[in-house]
Amino acid sequence: IGGAQSFLPEGNRAFWREAQHLPHVPTCVLRGVLEEHTTPESLDMISNLLSKQSGSALHDSQVHVFDAVGHPVYTMNRNGKILENCDMGGSVQRTHHWSPLSDEVEFVRTKRDEERASFECAKDRHVFPWVDVNARFGIIKYSNPSQEAS
Repeated sequence: IGGAQSFLPEGNRAFWREAQHLPHVPTCVLRGVLEEHTTPESLDMISNLLSKQSGSALHDSQVHVFDAVGHPVYTMNRNGKILENCDMGGSVQRTHHWSPLSDEVEFVRTKRDEERASFECAKDRHVFPWVDVNARFGIIKYSNPSQEAS
């Protein structure tokens, strides 16, 4: 629960004040919008709460699609500007906030979740957009199988 400290104004300021970012490293995000037929039962209440609070169902149960960006939205400082300039954006996927998890959510998985396969998705889709962006900009080098054999 220590990460929740960053939700408080002072924790947020401290996080972005101490953060260190390079101005040439691209940043990408995975933005999710959940669907009723794949939402885990344990996220129903918080999902409905966020929909009511924001006036929109365009969220992954915990982060609204317009706030799911690779830079701070509500804190303005030097680090935020660096990240905003590096932000490559990200496409919206049909997913919920806990979709990368499996064993970690076993204790809250319900019969309905199993019937709907709420946690059964391709887990690598959360990683490969980041890998692709970093490879495209030369941060991660492509391998050459013919050179590796020698």
